[in-house]
Amino acid sequence: MSASLPGDRFLVRPGADDMPTSADAIVIGGGPTGAAACWALERAHPGIRTILIEREERLGAGSSLASLENYRTCWPALPLMAQMRRSVEVFHHADDELSEGASASIHLKERGYLFLAMTDSHAASLRSDVAHLHSIGLRHIEYLDHDEVQRRFPTIGRAVIAAKWDPIAGWLDSNALIHAFVRAAPHARVLLGIDGTTITHESGRVVGVHTPYGTIHAPIVVLAAGGWAPVVARESGIALPVILRPRQSFTTGYRHAGFTDDMPMLIGESPSPHVRPEAGTGAIFGWEYRWHSKWAPELTPNPDHDAVLEPSDHLARLKDPRFPSLTLALLARQFDHGEGEGFNDPKYLRGLHHNIGYYVYRDETAAYRVDADGSRHGYESERAIICPHPDVSGLILSVAHVGHGVMTAPAAGELAAAHALGLALPDPHYAGFGLDVPYVDQDAPVL
Repeated sequence: MSASLPGDRFLVRPGADDMPTSADAIVIGGGPTGAAACWALERAHPGIRTILIEREERLGAGSSLASLENYRTCWPALPLMAQMRRSVEVFHHADDELSEGASASIHLKERGYLFLAMTDSHAASLRSDVAHLHSIGLRHIEYLDHDEVQRRFPTIGRAVIAAKWDPIAGWLDSNALIHAFVRAAPHARVLLGIDGTTITHESGRVVGVHTPYGTIHAPIVVLAAGGWAPVVARESGIALPVILRPRQSFTTGYRHAGFTDDMPMLIGESPSPHVRPEAGTGAIFGWEYRWHSKWAPELTPNPDHDAVLEPSDHLARLKDPRFPSLTLALLARQFDHGEGEGFNDPKYLRGLHHNIGYYVYRDETAAYRVDADGSRHGYESERAIICPHPDVSGLILSVAHVGHGVMTAPAAGELAAAHALGLALPDPHYAGFGLDVPYVDQDAPVL
């Protein structure tokens, strides 16, 4: 028996009479990149019959729940810079790009990103970063010396000696963004609660998908299933060169007096603890944490990475209970906050909500440098894989978004749609997201 959501476009666990049997394109994954692919397919080919399949019973139930919902423009690698420039354009003109009312629903807050230096060496690094960003056309990024930081952000504290400032950055409502994409694809149907989807292919070509509720025939499948993409690929007999990493954040209902509601996103020195205002009087936190499998010994760890080999339906088991206190301790130390002061205030640890999701990265077979002697060296890439699968015609990958799925969704959707429909790339720099491009200059973690 199927359960319908408002409108006949949405079905939860459809029955045999409701289950569609064919489509022009199928998108697997109801997060921001999957929803954006539906939107972009319809914009490029009005009236296209697209089906969006999500394993959970609602859209946006995956890693976007643990996301800080942020976006930023200060990317040093040209493909990422071009991708983010386009995505921010969509965010700024959501009513025109998506549908009327989208701007109000996504609730864009352009508060900026402030990368902080507490040491002379890091200040020099930020100055160098800004010089490079200017050289590739991002002239709006600023280097702020000590006096300018204190003038613009007088409550920031005594420990900050310099900063890199991205004034166009900010945050938005990721759930509203996902639904705005789907509303802007009126011919798409959405199937929810569909676990166990596999991609069917014959003689090297996609022919559709198989689900426990029936088979759907289609010549195009876009795989945008986030942390579950490796499972879908493996169960479909398809190779996917990615790493699956648990990443955490937490929200609090408390925010100290010096950290006001109009403050930007603050990013400290390595290992980059970061925080922004959230939910009226609260804040949301994260950092570049190295996950350890001891918090979930029943899961199979990836022996070569701070990662797991398989996603789990019991994601909460992967949380490191020390994560909130460690994050606060890092911030307190870097800001030189004494006992009970600033981020060292114990009220931050009362009633907090600990979030966790999967971030998917290219593995060392898809991100590597080559020495003069031909030897390869894997590196940690920030680039997604958005391209046709090399061995299965009609299968378009939109995976390995490295936790940037919210902020890059519009551009990622347009690139996936261009590949699906055989169109020219929206921007020539987007070629850098190809699986056959193992390295691009400046492709490294930017926090």
